[in-house]
Amino acid sequence: MENDVDIYQLATHGFNNLNKFESTLKCAELFFGVSEYLNIEIEENSIKNIEKGSDEGVSIRAIGRNGSLGFSFTNRLNNQSIDLMVENSIKMMRSGTKDSEFIDIPQPIDSYPKVKDLYDENVQSLTIDDSIDYVTELIRICDEDEMAISQSANFAASTSKNIILNTNGVKVEGEETICSVSSHIIVKDKLKDRTSNGFEYQSERFLKNINPTLVINTALNKAKQNLNRIKIKSMRSPIILTPRGVISLILKPIASAINAEAFQYKRTFLVDKRNEKIGSDLITIEDNGLINGAVGSANFDAEGVPCQNTKIIDNGVFLNQGLLHNSYTAGKEGVESTGNASRQSYSSTPSIGISNFILSPGKIGKNELIEDIKEGILLDYTGDRPNLSTGDFSGLILHGNIIENGEIGPALNETMIGINLLELFKKIEHVSSEYKTYGSYQAPYLQVNDIQIIGSHN
Repeated sequence: MENDVDIYQLATHGFNNLNKFESTLKCAELFFGVSEYLNIEIEENSIKNIEKGSDEGVSIRAIGRNGSLGFSFTNRLNNQSIDLMVENSIKMMRSGTKDSEFIDIPQPIDSYPKVKDLYDENVQSLTIDDSIDYVTELIRICDEDEMAISQSANFAASTSKNIILNTNGVKVEGEETICSVSSHIIVKDKLKDRTSNGFEYQSERFLKNINPTLVINTALNKAKQNLNRIKIKSMRSPIILTPRGVISLILKPIASAINAEAFQYKRTFLVDKRNEKIGSDLITIEDNGLINGAVGSANFDAEGVPCQNTKIIDNGVFLNQGLLHNSYTAGKEGVESTGNASRQSYSSTPSIGISNFILSPGKIGKNELIEDIKEGILLDYTGDRPNLSTGDFSGLILHGNIIENGEIGPALNETMIGINLLELFKKIEHVSSEYKTYGSYQAPYLQVNDIQIIGSHN
């Protein structure tokens, strides 16, 4: 931090300066962010780039009595820069658009949750040499596999500290760490002259939980599983969604659809569906920011509101309180914020994001799901996205396989799926007891019946 500056002294200086404008200023917030990062990139199975650095800065949100917003930020932590930020934010506020729907920024509370295992000192002390050990394992396994011909991979680790203060009396600070590893690998069957690819990643709070060997071997297996690709005829059949398939086809669209800002502008397919049954009894989804050690957990959000566990869908019913809010959308609707304010950094204003978005597991094993399918599809990944306004989806199955007589067969080639998401939700027949976590998403395997598969085989 710049000359070991006293953040709270800077904040006091900033608020004293803001007080000069109390006749037009309704409220204001200071957001301090300090981060350190280390990133190693691999291209063509060789280390391409190593970057180690830090970033620090502060932003001011100033909101006028008519709801107009002024925002300014700087990466210089001194009184002169604070003065300039105050001046700029007030100028923007005075010339900004009136917003009669703005209510207030958060108020202070007596106590916050105490989520454990958010910070790993080993990430703080990580050196470049230590980090290279992680990517060396990725490179070694790729080199030693006779079918692997290239790999793009990444190892990243970061620490961050945020301090939030506002004119209502909120005063919070917290630290966290995150580390991740990913592998995108290409394999080739030289006899048949076929190539394929596989991808896997892992992100964790604690360095000890990162497993590069598991990540690259999973990516390798997926790539090899996709080598023998076949075209199929169009059909209606059951599909098994892997956890990645569930995330791309169900969890990410729902997370976008329950963003209160999108909801209030009627930009989601779930508008007018609250308190209605929108899917199978087997669907229960929550956004839980209080899980110890989870990537999406925190004691407070990007506005200083306590994080919480918000149930979104309960046994197929989209709950009335199942929207994710920051303080602005909550005030607009006359409810409490769910603690889902999110920022990319100190240089951005708050938006809305998930914490840990979880589809609850079931009671049946994933192998039982597959063994029960006489003819169907295993869908692992599609890069396409649904129309958020209508819920209609039509997309290419990038990673998927045919299932015949309970066994996973060849990979699919030029095969698409078309369905409305609300129809898909209602056709969920089974949910596995096994699940996987990818970043802030946790999902089991799902069996969905009677889905339109669009093949390219005549």
